[in-house]
Amino acid sequence: MSEKIFDFTGNPFVDAGIWAISQWVGKKPAELDKDDLRKIIDEVIFLYLTPKWSKNMYQIFPNNPITNNAVKDKKDRYSQILNELIEEMSPLSSNGDCISCGRRNVLNRSTKDRVPLTGSKKVINYFSYGIDGADYCPACTFAIQFSPLITYSCVKMLLIHSNSDKIMHYWSKKAKENIDKQMSTKNYTGCLNEGFKNPKNALFHIIQDIILSYDVRWYLEKPSINFYHFTNFSQGPALDIYHIPTPVFKFLAYIPQHEKFEEWLKIVRRGYRFVDWNKVKEENEYKNNPNTVYNNLLEGKSIIRFFIDRKNKEAIGGWDLISHYLEEVRNMEEKRINAIKKVGDELAAYIESIDDMKTLNRLEMANDYRSFRNVLRIIMKKRISNGIKNPLFTFDDYVNYLFPEGNLTWRETQDLILFRIYEKLQPWIIQQGNQAKIEIQEPEEAQKEE
Repeated sequence: MSEKIFDFTGNPFVDAGIWAISQWVGKKPAELDKDDLRKIIDEVIFLYLTPKWSKNMYQIFPNNPITNNAVKDKKDRYSQILNELIEEMSPLSSNGDCISCGRRNVLNRSTKDRVPLTGSKKVINYFSYGIDGADYCPACTFAIQFSPLITYSCVKMLLIHSNSDKIMHYWSKKAKENIDKQMSTKNYTGCLNEGFKNPKNALFHIIQDIILSYDVRWYLEKPSINFYHFTNFSQGPALDIYHIPTPVFKFLAYIPQHEKFEEWLKIVRRGYRFVDWNKVKEENEYKNNPNTVYNNLLEGKSIIRFFIDRKNKEAIGGWDLISHYLEEVRNMEEKRINAIKKVGDELAAYIESIDDMKTLNRLEMANDYRSFRNVLRIIMKKRISNGIKNPLFTFDDYVNYLFPEGNLTWRETQDLILFRIYEKLQPWIIQQGNQAKIEIQEPEEAQKEE
């Protein structure tokens, strides 16, 4: 058995290349040998030299023989470079000075024509100690040359990297299927491109697509996922890194199996900004608009308000879905969730029993902690005067669960209480709305009859 060439390094470009080669050859990464690497060179170079792929390559490997207009024999020159890297490869050992794998030694330093975002030899102050390049061994340098095969085109280039073999396997599989389609139809369209220009929206689309396309218990995965949105243009290299928190991935993996999945899609739609939904006919008209739901999930901010339609007094998704979000993503303890739910249930029952929409309106209109607290105090007094013995909540509930941080958490508590009231009172609220319309219309109808 040949000695092992590749193992994952944690470097996104190297690991992407290893997965790409693995998919292309049809072997597990650990099983790849030098003969496998030689076999794919000509076919991949042919792909890179097609017009659309060549355009992508300019963003990834500027001044590489494959993209340098001054090089006439691009195919032969690039093939020579790749074959030389194969000959120079050594098997993985226990140590080495390569900054990627750390298990092989560097023979020649690399610059941005071979390794994205590593500067150029002319700007040596970019590198540590003013050296003229980055220290990558031949095997890691070779792997990077194949990273475009699973790179996503999103104005700039978008590279996914995860410690989950399942995620990387299925993502590289999808990218290879796209290339196979291009080759079979001879319609070469470049790196996988689904019309996304907004990288944040694109990465959530990619994750959802992976979750929905492959029958895997994704909610059991606990991956670390990063997206690298970059361009390696000589005049303006740039890099933005987006990290998907593991709890967010687990929540997204859980949603498709939930009975309220369609409601979740409605919540996501509410996050899009600058959209006139009355005029929208297809997804392409809004999919690149900023989405606050996605942005907040990435930034660790709450999306509770998107579960609540205050205008129509509607709880979107139901308590089961929002409570799962609170536990999984917001890390809210179960005792607090249950305490808020109990208060919401008590308030809903009280409002319906006294047939008083004004009380609900006061809870909605409270715009600061003091006002909201005062509304609850008045309701508690009225409940007592109406002979309701059970308190709306205890002092311990108030301090520990309803407003554990006082003014800092009051809005979150208000939103959740209103969510529960809307959910419990939806038929009653609709009836109240219809009754209000009848009361307004009755005088007009009466005038007509006269």
